[in-house]
Amino acid sequence: MKFSVYWSFLIGLCFNIYFAHCEQTRFDGYQVIRVKVESEKEREVMKELYESSEFDFWDYPRDVMVSPNQVTDIQAKLNENGIEYELWIDNVQDLIDNQFRLKDERERIRRDASVSGPRDFDYSVYHRYSEIDQWIKDTVARFPNLTEEFIIGRSYEKRILRGIKIGAPSSETKEAMWINSGIHSREWISPATNIWMTNQFLEDYGENDNVTRILDRFDMYILPTLNPDGYDFTWNENRLWRKTRSKNVDSDCFGTDPNRNWNTGFGGPGTSTNPCSIIYHGPFPHSESEVKAVTDFITEKSKTQKFVYFMDIHSYSQFYLNPYGYKHEHPKDYDDHMGLGQAFAAATQAVNGTEYVVGTPPDILYIASGIGLDWGYEGAGIKYSGSLELRDQGHYGFLLPEDQILPTAKETYAGMIAAYEYLMANP
Repeated sequence: MKFSVYWSFLIGLCFNIYFAHCEQTRFDGYQVIRVKVESEKEREVMKELYESSEFDFWDYPRDVMVSPNQVTDIQAKLNENGIEYELWIDNVQDLIDNQFRLKDERERIRRDASVSGPRDFDYSVYHRYSEIDQWIKDTVARFPNLTEEFIIGRSYEKRILRGIKIGAPSSETKEAMWINSGIHSREWISPATNIWMTNQFLEDYGENDNVTRILDRFDMYILPTLNPDGYDFTWNENRLWRKTRSKNVDSDCFGTDPNRNWNTGFGGPGTSTNPCSIIYHGPFPHSESEVKAVTDFITEKSKTQKFVYFMDIHSYSQFYLNPYGYKHEHPKDYDDHMGLGQAFAAATQAVNGTEYVVGTPPDILYIASGIGLDWGYEGAGIKYSGSLELRDQGHYGFLLPEDQILPTAKETYAGMIAAYEYLMANP
């Protein structure tokens, strides 16, 4: 394939793996192709494309976004190797334009500017980092007996990494849970779901016996936006940016994949040494200030509190993922991991019929090294450590429209309650 043509186009357009500051990137004519991979040979072909850093795989190895200049070349490559594929998303920009319930961003700005004083937070729309950060402060003020805000550090661009601890007061040291979202910045449904669930736990305390029992027993440390620099970048310049925004030495490409930067299995299969790759693992483990802040916080807090749960919320594909991600092995706690994941999946499906697949990344996806769930399990010694891939199964991908925020959040909430109940019964 003549990738030199592509790179020329890429530089001119300011695509999502390149320069630091430019006007909002558009994806007119970009398509997502869904590939049917059936053999090891076909998987190797897709792996070659994945590791080339030329393509943006939305869901490796099946969903790959291609620019108008790439369509002919990738189709030729797939046809040459007898790999079946179909057009899955015809025009990515259409999904971006239609993601907001309020189609006109200027209308959204006017709406916000016209309201003075305190107002109810609208959980049915997507919010910027600054709004989510303010939401934490406001929520702590609303629920002073059940919450505390905490700060674990700052991002590369010096945004505050602010979280919220929820739990009922206790005279005894409680077990702890960690729940983060937004590690991959383009996965907007992740923080949107996390903040809705957090609020609902607080609203339901004292009203719902299961929720009351959970918050009486555990302290939950919740970080809604782990990658705020990347998240802001998706709002301001490139909706499909995935990585952090750190500067890479001797490269014009910015950012590291923060979910390949953890020191468990760092640099192994499913990562890249190329700074321009969307799965670039970074120069060394925990090189990203955001990841280091999380690991330092949990490590320090673990000296006084036992962490029993670690959750990293992503999208998309509807998976509940358990250790290990970096190797084809099952840990000693595999049966309990599967039991908890299946409890989550059953409760989630009972709400809207949304089906989740439960398993390890290599069993149902691919090997992914240096990921958070493996650090939680091996690095921090947290028995129940997992990762969620929320809605959907690719029709919208990372561009889930706002009318699916609340259905996603509500079904995930039911699943998380079931998971915590399983954990309490199987510590």
